[in-house]
Amino acid sequence: MQSNSNYSMGTESARLAEMIANDFYDDRLDLSARNMGSGNTWAQMPEVECVEAIRCDPRISAKVVRLFLTFISAMDRARDAVRLWRAGFDLFETYPEVFNPIKASAMSFSVLRARLFESGVSQRHGPDTEAWRSIAGSLARRSGSVCRVIDSGVGDAKELLTDLRSRDRMGRSRFPMLRGPKLAPMWVRIMSSPGGADIDRIDIIPIAVDVQVRRVTENLKVTDTQGLKLKKAKPEIQSAWHKAVSAARIGGPSGIKGTCAALDPALWFYGKYGCAHCEKERQRVPIGRACNHCQLGFPLTAKGCRPRSSN
Repeated sequence: MQSNSNYSMGTESARLAEMIANDFYDDRLDLSARNMGSGNTWAQMPEVECVEAIRCDPRISAKVVRLFLTFISAMDRARDAVRLWRAGFDLFETYPEVFNPIKASAMSFSVLRARLFESGVSQRHGPDTEAWRSIAGSLARRSGSVCRVIDSGVGDAKELLTDLRSRDRMGRSRFPMLRGPKLAPMWVRIMSSPGGADIDRIDIIPIAVDVQVRRVTENLKVTDTQGLKLKKAKPEIQSAWHKAVSAARIGGPSGIKGTCAALDPALWFYGKYGCAHCEKERQRVPIGRACNHCQLGFPLTAKGCRPRSSN
């Protein structure tokens, strides 16, 4: 039998999941103290901004959009995501051929490395370039679930996760960087939204835990994982939010609505623009209703903003 304390904690986490996701998707967040424009916060996600800019050119296909999202997602680890995606967009405009699997896999290592380095897309230039070429080579062969979802916009979440972690005949990873515990679920979500793919069983996708997601999770006391290394904290954070989402009603784009995949970008946004700002200022400056449940021991600033009403 479930204890009253565990039931209460689960109910509270479900309420927090609803607040976070629905304030995010319903444009109720108050970002005025962050010098950020109000309006559609989903549209302010860096990958969404880039996709909308790319789609301004009607000649660019949905497949090309998903290729762009795939290559840049692979580079998104332990770095500023906003800067990365904007650098990726600049690279796409300047050298679109590096996002073409056939051309990129045939490109000399030195030329590809120079393109990624000069644009600011790569961080560890040698390993990042090698990963890019490996992913390009795998996509150029056009076999498997990953290739199919990029080409046709149809896939299955479980099959995609399995394919991401597959190896070639030589035992080498077919999709290095993308196969990890953070990037694999994030990429599947991105293929759906904003990538536009129709993905079955998207509800199995867990929260993609990074420093931002961990920050907001711990500040709201959804888990008690402080002091743990990130590798050990991840499964606890993912489990807590999965239980919360299963008992919550959350919004989101049609392909991911009501799932952890929908909560994931909202959590990231709260962590980056909510918690990180408050920790830097050492004051609580709320952006949404969930901020009222924050356990940070900072005072509420006199300039603290109130979340906008949905009325």
